[in-house]
Amino acid sequence: IKYLKIRIDFFFDKNLLPIIANIIDIKIFNWTIPEPIIDNGVLLDGTILLIIGPPKSKKTFLTQNLAISIASGQDFAGFKVPEAKKVMYLLAEGGYYPNRDRLKKMAPNIDANLILGHPTYLPINRPDYYDYLYELVKEDNPDVLILDPLIRFHDVDENSASQMSDVLGKIRTMMAELKLSVILVHHTGKVASRGGRGSSVIVGDYDSCIEICKSDDGNTSLKFDMRHVETPPAKQIRFNPNTFWFEIESGIVELIESAGGDLLKEDLIKSYGKPKATAYRHIDKAVKSGLIEEDDKHLVLV
Repeated sequence: IKYLKIRIDFFFDKNLLPIIANIIDIKIFNWTIPEPIIDNGVLLDGTILLIIGPPKSKKTFLTQNLAISIASGQDFAGFKVPEAKKVMYLLAEGGYYPNRDRLKKMAPNIDANLILGHPTYLPINRPDYYDYLYELVKEDNPDVLILDPLIRFHDVDENSASQMSDVLGKIRTMMAELKLSVILVHHTGKVASRGGRGSSVIVGDYDSCIEICKSDDGNTSLKFDMRHVETPPAKQIRFNPNTFWFEIESGIVELIESAGGDLLKEDLIKSYGKPKATAYRHIDKAVKSGLIEEDDKHLVLV
């Protein structure tokens, strides 16, 4: 306690501020936001993106869309990818053949920028399995590693804070040493509103999060939480069963987003590319869904 008091007095002595500036190297003052892999802070270089949602919410479809988008450098459903990055996707649910057929339909010309693996059991809390994954990642040298779902990559008690801290600590160590970004896919608990199941350590350790929620109208709502940048507004997307890709439900949110979050209603209708009646209907729907607000003659993202 005496030591803490001395330090507090030291920091609040204005006469010593010049000395403090000279002798203390506070790295956060020089910290800059990492380069984006997916824009708007969805996935930054060297960070963890957690994707959570209830069963049958198409978490893996969304993750597969993201994997292909990152590997090809192509945008989709409002997710903007500045440049192509190498992706290693370890998919431990759904079986090899069904997932192979899915991915062929999504992207018939998948190239070497996307490495797919189908482990059935890879608990990285065990040293041998961790070493195996470490060497695998080191050899192929991806920019992004995807573990889908997280529960298949450990065999500890999900409700144990200490045990899950150890698992996530191993992932962070691998990220730091091999210069990785990581996407983890995780299920919500029995009460979806409480977020991911298991210890709060899991949802406390991410850098960014996408929460998938089913909408009453059959579409999918995505909610975001960002730790390093301003959190973007929620968005509505819809799943196209013919292509297996998610798409922006109407495009209104994307247009307002591209205008900086505020757009004249008249200008949106002109650039929307649909009849006026359709545009007004879609605007009303976006307002009722809580995605945008009408402010005088402007449409503003929530």
